[in-house]
Amino acid sequence: MNCANHPEQASFSNCIVCGRPYCQVCLAQHAKGYICFECKAREDDSDKVPVGSQNICSPATAFGLGLIPGVGALCNGEYLKAFVHVMIFGLLITIANGPNLGTFEPLFVWLTIAFYFYMPLESYHTAKRRLLQAKGLLVANPERDPRKENLWTGVILTFLGVLLFLDNVIQGFMEHALRMWPIVLIGFGWAKIIGHFRKEKA
Repeated sequence: MNCANHPEQASFSNCIVCGRPYCQVCLAQHAKGYICFECKAREDDSDKVPVGSQNICSPATAFGLGLIPGVGALCNGEYLKAFVHVMIFGLLITIANGPNLGTFEPLFVWLTIAFYFYMPLESYHTAKRRLLQAKGLLVANPERDPRKENLWTGVILTFLGVLLFLDNVIQGFMEHALRMWPIVLIGFGWAKIIGHFRKEKA
């Protein structure tokens, strides 16, 4: 049997990937035997990190940096989200340390702790999703609309600003506002119920 590239040369061995016979010049040493240079080039290309993923923060790094409020989002290149994380975390700490919380103090302490651990987990999953997308192993979700994300970010920041402003201007505003928090649950529940019936009708 002769070499697939050089018919005048006798084959030395078969490629462990494609199985074709090659002479010694056309083969490279492999851990499992010999491999032709064409298959070796394809194997090397498959092991390379895509160019688009070289600047992506690794999931482990994003999680570690996420333990510092806002830094995990910065690692993922989400600067606005980092700002929102810092603002929400700062607001929760401010409210939890407020003198007029009364029975609501344990609630906001636990909310602060929960949000602190949410930040690194969110950064981890964002980095993992982007890495898989860069490698072509995950298709980007077409339903995610950056404009909607910007809208909700603006709404949250405006709400936090108004809340802090009123608490500074009106004495005891936060204490009275917290008594109305069940209305938020009622509104959220009704929104889910209406959304359910709209989907059934569609």
